Amino acid sequence: MDVPEDLVGGLSGGAAAVRRGAGVSAAKTPSGPGRLSSAEDRIARAALAELPRDGSILLDAGPMAERIAWLMPAGCGLNVLTNSIPAALVLASRRDLSVHLLGGRVSEAAGTTPSFVHLLEQVRVDVAFMGADGVSPGRGLTCADPAEVMARRAMVRASDRTVLLADHTRIGNDRISRFARLNETDCLITDTGTGSDDLRRLRGRGPRVLAV
Repeated sequence: MDVPEDLVGGLSGGAAAVRRGAGVSAAKTPSGPGRLSSAEDRIARAALAELPRDGSILLDAGPMAERIAWLMPAGCGLNVLTNSIPAALVLASRRDLSVHLLGGRVSEAAGTTPSFVHLLEQVRVDVAFMGADGVSPGRGLTCADPAEVMARRAMVRASDRTVLLADHTRIGNDRISRFARLNETDCLITDTGTGSDDLRRLRGRGPRVLAV
């Protein structure tokens, strides 16, 4: 994927190419693995099989997508777009890939830059790795914050393939704001804590479902 030149800019209006410099110390780099349950870690590791051989990916904010950043194999040569500041910092020193932090308002609590909808209208990525607060056969992918809906919809639209990362605690939940239907995702990776009836209903809505 070629990132348009007008996307490369400051956090307030573009996608910044991320490089670790003197102002970013190793001590400030997040220690991602400590935030994950064992189920979430298995999901993140299983998601590595969905990485394209070359091209571009989008990493959503959240511990599982950020774990993918830690686990990405050497020499993969990918273009990585992300709205996750922790993921961008993890990848900043990698010379084998190109990292672009999607611009917008920085949220200290979530570690994200959510105001980037117009940027995603200008790009296309091969695979987006997405999270969701709730995943249900009826309403699909939902989030707890209505302010996130437009950005999350734009992420799904910008990707040729969408891989959803959701542990069993998210399955069956129906949060306030829907940003995608299940048939808009290509693959759902969950864990073995998800019940067999839930797995059957999810598969019936279209995506390939893996329980790891």
